[in-house]
Amino acid sequence: MKVLAIVMTAGLVATAAPQDPARPVFQSAAHGVSVDVAVFDGKNVVTSLTAKDFQVLDNGVEQTVTSVDLNRLPIDLKLVFDTSGSISPEGLERYRRAMRRVADALQPNDRCEIVAFTARVQDAALRQSPPIAIDLQRTLPDGTSFFDAVSLALVTVPSSERRQIVIVLSDAQDNASFFDEEALLAAAKLTDAVVYTVLPIGGAINTGPYVARLQSLSLLTGGRLMPAFSDAQIASTLNEAIQEFRHSYVLRYSLRAAEKKPGWHKIVVKIRSAYYTVRVREGYFIG
Repeated sequence: MKVLAIVMTAGLVATAAPQDPARPVFQSAAHGVSVDVAVFDGKNVVTSLTAKDFQVLDNGVEQTVTSVDLNRLPIDLKLVFDTSGSISPEGLERYRRAMRRVADALQPNDRCEIVAFTARVQDAALRQSPPIAIDLQRTLPDGTSFFDAVSLALVTVPSSERRQIVIVLSDAQDNASFFDEEALLAAAKLTDAVVYTVLPIGGAINTGPYVARLQSLSLLTGGRLMPAFSDAQIASTLNEAIQEFRHSYVLRYSLRAAEKKPGWHKIVVKIRSAYYTVRVREGYFIG
């Protein structure tokens, strides 16, 4: 029932928007699909491709890419900070500084929302354009509601005029959530956002069992897991994720009538003429 609860929540948010009520949270409608694609040559982002360079398979059927955008659309950023555990007042202040550095690096048309969580989830900044007003306070009781905080952050309303990115800073441990890992991954399949996860290595205890959890969340949505080996690296790691996302492509294609089947659609994207690494979400739902 927990999986159904979060899926229904995401669906209600999507249908509340003035759009086709059959449209899922991912940027796809009955007539077209929009997908974020990052392309790399080694560690370098590739930014010189055109529509003809991409091969897109939707449920195994090759599609015609109708348009490609690169670094044109403004972004909606959600930062999700895990402030649970034994974080000191000094550590909390370092988090505040990291949030400010990231907010200061945004472009005028971007928007940012910041969420912090212990056992409770709180807004450190409501969605707004720069300059961002940040109010990060310690909340009680202590505990970690990782599944709840991230699942709710993944509820997004799709827009053809903006792009969605969620960055989660956490070791992914949980001891206080209502939702569970199955519910989180269900939300990840529905979200319109690309999710980057940042693992704070410094001071973390026994993070190994939880790395796979962060990795699965990122790969499912077309993002990636990025370690921050010290508190001083957190802001630069967050900004690296944003810049990488900003310089990825938005591909659009239209499904033929016979291909508009309800349910899960698996996406595969390849580059026709080069051995580049491609990162893209695993698929999307048509309701």
